[in-house]
Amino acid sequence: MCKNRMKGAPLIHNDEKESSSRHTDTTNTLEATSLKNIEIIDPDMLVPGIKFVNYRDESQIDHVIRLVGQDLSEPYSIFTYRYFLQRFPKLCIFAVPEGSETPIGCVVCKIDPEEDQQHDACYPEKLCGYIGMLAVETSYRRSGIGSSLVKRAVRRMEYMGCSSIVLETEVCNKAAMMLYEEKLGFVREELLVRYYLNNGDAYRLRLWLKEE
Repeated sequence: MCKNRMKGAPLIHNDEKESSSRHTDTTNTLEATSLKNIEIIDPDMLVPGIKFVNYRDESQIDHVIRLVGQDLSEPYSIFTYRYFLQRFPKLCIFAVPEGSETPIGCVVCKIDPEEDQQHDACYPEKLCGYIGMLAVETSYRRSGIGSSLVKRAVRRMEYMGCSSIVLETEVCNKAAMMLYEEKLGFVREELLVRYYLNNGDAYRLRLWLKEE
C-alpha cells in the first residue's frame, strides 16, 4: 500500500495558535481516557503479528521520518514533523511487528477548525481531522496494516469531535485511492492541479462521520 502525500505543513498564524490552545482540553480528555476503550477493536483493525502503539515523545521522531521519507519526492523538514507530533502526539500511531521494537508503519494526523464555517456562538465549532502522513514499509504492504492505522486514527479523531476527515493523495497513486475510496469510504472532493512541487496533481478526499 502506498502512502498519501501532503503538500507540507502550513505556517502557524496567531489564529491557528489560538485554535491549537482550544483543542488542548480535547487532547487532555483523550489522554485521560483509556485508548483501549475508544478503540473497542473490531476484527478489521486487527492484523496478525502486528501490534499498534502510540507515539511517545521526540525520541521516536526518527522512526516517523524514516518511514514517511522513504518514498517522498519532496522531503519534509524536521519542522513539518514537529508541527504534527508536538500538537497531536496521540494522533500518531505506529505499527510494530510482535517481538520487535522497530515500527514498520505509521499514521500522523492533526485536527483543525472546519474551513468556511459560520462563527456563531449559537452553534458549536466544527472540527475537521486531517491525515497528513501514512506509510508502511514495502515488505509489509497489502496485509491490512495501512487500513488498520487509518481506522484507528479516524476513531480517535471522531472521539475528539471531528465531523469529517480529509487528506490529499496523488492522482497517480492507485493503491492509495483504492484504500481510501473502496475500503474506507472516502469520497473525492476536489482535483488539485499541479498540487505538488513536481507538478503532480492530487485529489482531496473526505470521509464524513456520523453526527450525534
